[in-house]
Amino acid sequence: MSMRAAATLVALSYAAQALGLHFPTSSKGSSTHRLPWQRTPCQRLPHTRLCASEEVDWREMRARLVAQEKASSAQLPDASAPAPASGWVYESPLIEQGTILLGGTKMDFGFALRQQFFHKSVMLLLQHDATFTKGIILNRPSALEVDGWRAWCGHGQVAEGGLFVGAERAMGQLEISALHTLEGAVADRVSTRVIKGVSYTSLDGAKALVAAGVAQKSDFWVCVGYSGWAPGQLQMEVEQRDSWYLASADSGTLLKELLREARGLPPPGDTAISADPGIDTWSNLMKGIGREADAVQSKGSLADRMLEQWVRAHLLTKPILPKPAAPPPDIRVGTVLVTMSKDTGLPADRFLLHEQFLLKAVLLVLAEDKSGDKLTACILNRPTANLARFNLPGDPTRRVAFCGDRALGGQLWLHHRPELGGVAVGDSRVFSLPVDTASELLKTGRAAPDDFLFVGAAVQFGRTELEGMVAAGEVRCVPPGKQLSGVWPRAWSLTKDDGGDEVGDGTEVWWLASQCGAEEQLAAVTSSDLADEALEEWLKFYVRSG
Repeated sequence: MSMRAAATLVALSYAAQALGLHFPTSSKGSSTHRLPWQRTPCQRLPHTRLCASEEVDWREMRARLVAQEKASSAQLPDASAPAPASGWVYESPLIEQGTILLGGTKMDFGFALRQQFFHKSVMLLLQHDATFTKGIILNRPSALEVDGWRAWCGHGQVAEGGLFVGAERAMGQLEISALHTLEGAVADRVSTRVIKGVSYTSLDGAKALVAAGVAQKSDFWVCVGYSGWAPGQLQMEVEQRDSWYLASADSGTLLKELLREARGLPPPGDTAISADPGIDTWSNLMKGIGREADAVQSKGSLADRMLEQWVRAHLLTKPILPKPAAPPPDIRVGTVLVTMSKDTGLPADRFLLHEQFLLKAVLLVLAEDKSGDKLTACILNRPTANLARFNLPGDPTRRVAFCGDRALGGQLWLHHRPELGGVAVGDSRVFSLPVDTASELLKTGRAAPDDFLFVGAAVQFGRTELEGMVAAGEVRCVPPGKQLSGVWPRAWSLTKDDGGDEVGDGTEVWWLASQCGAEEQLAAVTSSDLADEALEEWLKFYVRSG
């Protein structure tokens, strides 16, 4: 929106206030002002007909303003000016109930590696007040069902039972919003109005309306989960991170896109649904607000392709795999693991979508819990740009390794020289020393900084999960033996500070480890271009930036 249009919106705000009406001009300080017909989630108004002044739809008046501004008219709009003939959508600086958030594409660090479900999402704000902002994604249909209703992914990190992400990644409480366009006393009693022509209710409310005969299942978009922001948080994301484009649309434009998506879906119970990331809906709305160039420029990006993989992994039904006939692998302390690719060329979804640092990784199992259900392993081939300096003659330095995303209680110093002593890590031919002992060896000159790999963090796996990955060919256990003794000097050399700016990706060491005891070469360990690109992006932001 131009500066002129934004200034005119502010002028319109003052005119509205002079008439005793509330018209928010920004999300700051305006969250307590609601239009006369807007309800808070806990408020129910009696079903009475509103007077003409209360029927004012300021969003529609702004649409007229934008249309007049585009026509180079300097006049303020009035309530009698004709509305745009075929529906309207325009970019708006306002965060308010009914605002549409369009996932941005210009962040330095976008949604390619984390929270792919936000990339090019179309989100409708159901609530915006002084305490909380809540929105649901509208363009993510799934093949999953809730009580026989098609589930749309309202948020990608859903909740109780982990509907879209699995129980191991579940978080928060399950909440379902059934979006609809129903009108009348019965629907009003169980619904909250968002914008003119669009309301929502709970799943129980939707069931009650169907049972009462005033609605059909097809009248609802059942969105599972929501996104929430604390006061000021969304404004910060808009202003500082370029995470979102803000738009306003009438119900006809919004529902046209929802209906277009819904028409392509098979009926509930039919799992033959394709992986639709909803990018067309996002692109159409971006075009409507004059951002078509941004949509075209970002088409086919890494984030687009990662979103498609997220949809494939989380919104489609998964085939039931036969139980492996072979006994589970013997994974214990000291087991060396290398991550691989499946027959499809893709690595495990965990490695591709959530923890890219595990792609082409060499891991050493350090510990298991008392029950044996959880295994802790460190990554051995991920050097970073950060340096550790030693209080020794010459002030030697060494690169810090990224060993995982879970902090350990202390720090382990690993080495592969038996003469230095320490506790053997299984039969891996690697040893660990506490910090005090390693420091004493350095001070007395019996060891050098290059002898050690510092481990302050690790990765945790469920044993059953890891065994399943081995059975699926996504992870391989490296047989212990002398071959590993030749790998360790190369692994330790990755963290040597050679004075240059280049930080290696560790794939050479992964290659050497993957060949230990392998019957085949190269073809069995290559990974997809997409996975390699995602790893490169992760390295760029997390280990090469210092």
